[in-house]
Amino acid sequence: MNSAKILAKNIRMGSGNHGLTEDQLYEIFKDSNIEQLAYSLKKCAELSGVEYFVTQLKTTVKPNFTEFTKWHHIDEQWNESWGFEKTHPGCYIYGVFKDTPANAPADFLAEEVIYIGESRAVTRNCMLGRRTDFKGTIRNNRLSPYGCGTAFKENFDLKLIDKCYQAYLPMHPSLCKDIELELLTEFYVKYNKIPVCNPSLDLVRVKKLTSKNIL
Repeated sequence: MNSAKILAKNIRMGSGNHGLTEDQLYEIFKDSNIEQLAYSLKKCAELSGVEYFVTQLKTTVKPNFTEFTKWHHIDEQWNESWGFEKTHPGCYIYGVFKDTPANAPADFLAEEVIYIGESRAVTRNCMLGRRTDFKGTIRNNRLSPYGCGTAFKENFDLKLIDKCYQAYLPMHPSLCKDIELELLTEFYVKYNKIPVCNPSLDLVRVKKLTSKNIL
């Protein structure tokens, strides 16, 4: 049985035999890039549930960059007062502070910022879950180190992880990559560099975007 037939059968079964028949679904799927189609459907269901399986146009709201959460210590335990669910996607920033940062929305352009990132992986607690990889890479010798954590080890005394804070900007997953690039670009425009723990590929992306804007 080929992949298009399998997907048609699975969707027919998963829908409780509602809607199109298995044969009708197969006719739609047979000339498609079926693996990518299946992946797209899966990610849509995973990230947004059934809400987006409609024929009415859905819209998303771009977050205001002043709406980051306040800075939370890297070891602080999440709770609902942070303003987002554990599995909520979005962008996040890390900063190293000599003193406790102000109890106010975090500024992604602060000179203490060392990393700007994004995550849409709801199965791993999304942007919140990334700090586990980050801290684990710094404090342990992981077999699969996290790039941001490795960069921290290369640029800072390991003890400074205790001076590290995190802040988050929740948003719809479809916005995460573009917003991350915008944040990085604004940082680059201000400092003529990207945060020290971001990879060189991010700098390439930022320079490509800024050159287009200049042209």
